[in-house]
Amino acid sequence: MYYFVNEYILQKNSSVEHTAMNRVKLFNHYKAPAKIVTKIYDRLLHRTIGDFGVTDDQVVNMFDYFQGVTDYTDVKVVTADNINIPIEYEVTVGANFSGVADGDRLVGNVGFIPGTIGRVFYQEFFDPQGNRIGTDLWDWRGFKSATQYFGQNGKLILQRYYTPAGQTVLEEYYAQDTEGKPLPSRMILKDYHGEGDRFFQNADDLFNFFLNELSNQDSETTTFIVDRPGTGVQPLLSLNDASRKYLYIPINHAVNPNDPVHAELDGFLAPAFEHFGHFDGFITATSQQAENLTTRFPKAHVFSIPAVTTLPLSKEETEKVAPAQRIPHSLLYVGRIGQDKQIDQQLRMFALVKDRVPDATFTLFGYGDPQYVTDMKKLTGELNLTGSVFFKDYDANLTEQYDHYQVLTNMSLADGGPLAMMEALMHGIPAVSYRFNYGPAELITEGQDGYLIDPGQNLQMAEKIVGLFTDTAKLTAFSDAAYAKSHTQWTRRKVWNRWQKALKA
Repeated sequence: MYYFVNEYILQKNSSVEHTAMNRVKLFNHYKAPAKIVTKIYDRLLHRTIGDFGVTDDQVVNMFDYFQGVTDYTDVKVVTADNINIPIEYEVTVGANFSGVADGDRLVGNVGFIPGTIGRVFYQEFFDPQGNRIGTDLWDWRGFKSATQYFGQNGKLILQRYYTPAGQTVLEEYYAQDTEGKPLPSRMILKDYHGEGDRFFQNADDLFNFFLNELSNQDSETTTFIVDRPGTGVQPLLSLNDASRKYLYIPINHAVNPNDPVHAELDGFLAPAFEHFGHFDGFITATSQQAENLTTRFPKAHVFSIPAVTTLPLSKEETEKVAPAQRIPHSLLYVGRIGQDKQIDQQLRMFALVKDRVPDATFTLFGYGDPQYVTDMKKLTGELNLTGSVFFKDYDANLTEQYDHYQVLTNMSLADGGPLAMMEALMHGIPAVSYRFNYGPAELITEGQDGYLIDPGQNLQMAEKIVGLFTDTAKLTAFSDAAYAKSHTQWTRRKVWNRWQKALKA
């Protein structure tokens, strides 16, 4: 079995999670058994993954595993009518939750899963003084998954996890930190496999044990590929068995991105490279980063594999979308709305474009710190771009959006490999990007399917974009070149062959 070690799959994900989801689909397509491993307790996980085309059997969650619901199929809709509220209690129905009262006294609340009509998510219980004393937590699949217990000060002191039949399998105890916040102090697997209780300090220790259990249950060799270094490096360093261990590097490995060979390593990656012999290989999204790491660690096995796949162009030519079929003069950005992505500079650069192309629009898909997003929207008004700039937030079905836009822009100063740039090229969108480590120089063929601009040269970037917007023949040629490159270099078969070669080395 191949396990791709991650922290979570959320309703809004980064390129790390999207890369893992792309990979599990690729492996399963070629009948290679593979699953994404997630660590956090998430009662909505099996609803969320459906938004990304990932199936239940392509994910294994740590809590699901110990609760015995990794392959749970008895999914049902549970409403307030199904949770045994005493008939004499009065239920006041609300939009997000319903209050439950015994005469004049509120005895609890029943909360609903967002986006559903009355599907139970939790049930709170109050004492006669109105203090919350407990909360039952319900899984989206329709079973009571856990109960939280609160002390006299209202602080969480215990969380107990169940099987669907109601058997307690795990207890998590909490103490208060210096700020009075709940801090996990102990976790107990109850009578695990009939061999008595097992004790763990926290979820990290339990995760180490969980990965060891996954490895032990395989009849053949287990292969772990860590996608989130902060989540998986230490557990794999603790795993001294025959499993194969790889680290996917989703970020720039050097603290100073301009000195990748000598600069201090990222703190999450440093332990892995200090013990690189413990790992069977290190995987990057670009060959440039692989070369830099090989120069730095010549004895380590480092290789690069694209994060996306396509079908050969000959099978999809009828699906090509010409620039003339897209929103005219439309600029696109996809990624996190963060200061390091220089969104402010992108807006100022777009203002230069709009001076030359009055009907130009700029659409940004992504999420970030709410205050920063607010600041960027305010800057949009200050630049007189209101009505031309659209902040679209995160879109789980972004693949359906790419075909509406003509040019992609990126003004980051560093990246571990811009996934959105690869996806844009796959959809025939030329990219105009700052030249940075890692990605643009490898993905963009200068003057054919995009342009590489030196950092800080906003005016030059604007001029290149204006040149594409005002020359239909050039824009069409760039779009065709983007399609041709991505649908020949990143085909599903070619990427799969690279994985086979790398993992057998």
